[in-house]
Amino acid sequence: MKADKKTIHLEQQLREKIEREGLIPDERNVGEFVKSNSNDDKIRFLNPNNWVFHEDIVKKVLAGKYEKITPYSAEFVPTLNCTNRCRGPCSYCLQRMCEGIATKNDFKNPKVHMQSLEFAKEMMDKLADGGIKGVIFTGGGEPSLFMGLEDLMAYTSGKGIDMVLYTNGNSWSEKRIERVAETSPLLVRVSMNCGTKEGYNRFHLPKDPKNAFENVQRFITNFAKQRKKNPEMIFGVSFIINKLNYLEIPATARRLKEIVEKTEGGIDFAIYRPAFNYYGTEQTPPKILDKAYNLIENEVRKILAGTSIKVLNIKCRYDALKGEERGYKICRAAGLFAELGPSGELHSCCDRNCFRPFAIGDLKKNNIPVIYSSPRRKEVMDYANDNECSTCPKACKPHETNKQFEKIEQLRAKGELYKVELWIEAYKKVEKPKMANF
Repeated sequence: MKADKKTIHLEQQLREKIEREGLIPDERNVGEFVKSNSNDDKIRFLNPNNWVFHEDIVKKVLAGKYEKITPYSAEFVPTLNCTNRCRGPCSYCLQRMCEGIATKNDFKNPKVHMQSLEFAKEMMDKLADGGIKGVIFTGGGEPSLFMGLEDLMAYTSGKGIDMVLYTNGNSWSEKRIERVAETSPLLVRVSMNCGTKEGYNRFHLPKDPKNAFENVQRFITNFAKQRKKNPEMIFGVSFIINKLNYLEIPATARRLKEIVEKTEGGIDFAIYRPAFNYYGTEQTPPKILDKAYNLIENEVRKILAGTSIKVLNIKCRYDALKGEERGYKICRAAGLFAELGPSGELHSCCDRNCFRPFAIGDLKKNNIPVIYSSPRRKEVMDYANDNECSTCPKACKPHETNKQFEKIEQLRAKGELYKVELWIEAYKKVEKPKMANF
């Protein structure tokens, strides 16, 4: 629809103000401009603004056609099997029970574990053909238990798709680590949810309690060395906070400092965030969240000061669990992120952890455009939206972008969509981040 004279005048005024005052787009507030951004996060992985660098998605957002968005990023889950039996609250528990693998790994069931490297490559081809530009190799289990993982990553890299790997670091030989590094993932993140052997065994209930904690530290040490050989790769450590392990937060930082002093660098970040139970009401209590947050701000930052490790304390997750209002009632951003399960099923959102009720189509039988325009996908999204997103916990992966899209619709209703257009125009002038496909 053609803009009226008043809107054109207001747009011109804002454009002149941006130029006159040297304003730049506010990274955390779509449609707003500031003199400078205080945000110094240089990793920009899973930044809620990354959709701006995908022109086909920009067009659909500006037209308000969110239901037409198809994903540019996908989580690739080759197995639901785990090397550990953690004590949660774990977002995978209900899904694993539904698949019948709550107490025992199952490598022969194609719904649980990809049966061949050839099948995995076929699924990767279909993701690429469907417009996927970034893939996260992750789990509903531990991805390294898929023994073709390194070859699959090499194949993916050869197709020009950006890659990220999440792992618990417990099943890796030095040779496998070298092979993964050679495939040039943009980012590798390993879980280290405790800082002592006793805490690790209590939290994870590992199959090999004698060596599990040492295995994780060895993985971090070896991968830090590989990171130093490849300056384009980002390597970091993740700590998921719950009531069982929050007192181990400072000890974890001390272990990381010991490693990074030995390797003289090679670890880029340590990310701390509360555990989410995606299928139940029990969440980490606010009192523990406050204690954990303060431990990170007052102790972890001090321990890791002067090292190569950037401390990321994900505040929006704490706020969400402590009762922050969601701020939207419709999930408009789920289409940005796909999740592929071991059997080839696509799911409505990456944070459903391959939970069967949220499957939207079979990639073995249909392509991404067909699946995302299917009645089944609409049925799943209608279910979430009819319940005003209450079926999902706040601070899921699309959460921050959903808040952006809600703000865009508010500006559209006020006749101020031009602010969004100028914001996008200015934002695209900055250097495209290398993590823009996630």
